[in-house]
Amino acid sequence: MGEIAYSAKKVDLFYPARRGGFLSTGLPRTEAALCAEMMRMAYSRIEPDFSFDRDQLKSILGPLGFTCQFFETVGTPEGMGSHGFLAAHADPDPAKSVAVVAFRGTDAADPTDLASDAAFLQTTWPNGGMVHRGFAEALDHIVDDLKAAIDQFKGRVLYTGHSLGAALATLLASVRRPDFLYTFGSPRVGNAQFVSTLQDINHHRFVHCCDVVARIPPQEIAGITYEHCGVPYYIDRNGVIVQDPDDTAIEKDRLIAAADYIVEYAWRVGNVAVRELADHAPINYANAVAADDSQPKLATWKSI
Repeated sequence: MGEIAYSAKKVDLFYPARRGGFLSTGLPRTEAALCAEMMRMAYSRIEPDFSFDRDQLKSILGPLGFTCQFFETVGTPEGMGSHGFLAAHADPDPAKSVAVVAFRGTDAADPTDLASDAAFLQTTWPNGGMVHRGFAEALDHIVDDLKAAIDQFKGRVLYTGHSLGAALATLLASVRRPDFLYTFGSPRVGNAQFVSTLQDINHHRFVHCCDVVARIPPQEIAGITYEHCGVPYYIDRNGVIVQDPDDTAIEKDRLIAAADYIVEYAWRVGNVAVRELADHAPINYANAVAADDSQPKLATWKSI
């Protein structure tokens, strides 16, 4: 495996879709890599507004055989709110059909996203346990139409998202089971009882090295408890994915990574000041996952 590209650029953290180049070489080799590109595409918007750039997404996904449906909060200024899309590749044989549901993560310029992240008090979850109130309210904006669309699809369904989007994908997985859940830089979503509702879910939770978002909310805050769903697929400082390493190995890797970052990246103009934030950039997840061949492979579709 060659060197894995890493970006410390502020633009890749705060405007994840500006880099473009989505699926530029066609379909990736694995489901995880496809979902990593889809979660990055979920940030595509008509700047300075926040609504999806639907034409752009259709122009990328259409030639690959996908049709798209979009789900966004209605009636907010400048298209603020929750954003998700369903990209479906249908085949007469359901075994060769796949759909990806991708949620946008936090947009630092959208105050409704920031409010959702900050509302860490919990609410009762219908399927069991307690969950982050802001995440639950964000999903509620679009979940009914989204579930109806998923239920119409006959084939394999994958959920994905980054940051806030990962939290929304996790909540949706609790109420409408996917065939696989791929999350990137996910915060903790609910308590241990909620996590227990997802024990039977096929889930790869990717955590990029020092990514601080993957460590919030804390496991206990003001008497409220949070747990992560599933074991981490940890992306180390060299971009190599390790399944469920022990805490000591993670801590050592993070210490070296943070120190190296100060020397190599922190002082450069246009870069993020600390690795704890730079590692949250979607492109860093996408590059590492694209280089990893150990993930479940994509099906071979005759129409592609």
